[in-house]
Amino acid sequence: MIGNTATRSPTRTNGNLFTYQILILPHEEYTYVMKKVFVVALLIIAFIQSPAFSIESNNKFKTAQSGVHYQIFQPGPTGDLILRSFNMQSCGPKNERWLAAIYGEDRSIQFLETDAAIKCSNPGLGVKVATADINGNKATIVAFCDPSNKKQWKSCKASDIHNYGGYAIWKVPPTKSLHGTEIEVLVSGFAYEDLLKLAKGMKPITR
Repeated sequence: MIGNTATRSPTRTNGNLFTYQILILPHEEYTYVMKKVFVVALLIIAFIQSPAFSIESNNKFKTAQSGVHYQIFQPGPTGDLILRSFNMQSCGPKNERWLAAIYGEDRSIQFLETDAAIKCSNPGLGVKVATADINGNKATIVAFCDPSNKKQWKSCKASDIHNYGGYAIWKVPPTKSLHGTEIEVLVSGFAYEDLLKLAKGMKPITR
């Protein structure tokens, strides 16, 4: 036996007899068991944080690509934020659906994609604070400064994205087999530099 056992008095439930045993492990064996539990926990955490664990979310983008005629792009690393919502939204009965993927909650990233020839979403009121090159495509950068605050609105700049949120929006040309795509990356709780990094990290799904 590994340790000593103690037996409590049996109790009868619905006519069945149950015997309860308490296993008491010696200190050395208890320490050994706890070390194994700790190692297993570390392996689980490492797996969750590994690229292999992100396959499920990546498959959502691949599945979305199979249902539309415009190029779908999937995000690169999103830090500690996990995929919270993934939907293909309606854009009217005659248009293809548009993609909306949201990572995180208080600090969040939204990836919005649609056919470049169709306007399906309104990113909201903000101030154009910059333009940027996103993998060879010109993007407009907008900060969500408060229009009711005249001073803030007038002085709004790229660094204000960290305080108020903002987005990058650009169009990717069509390929031989797929329509072009309009992409919007909208952030809350991230700096302008983070926004550019997230935008540039997006890669096209290959069929």
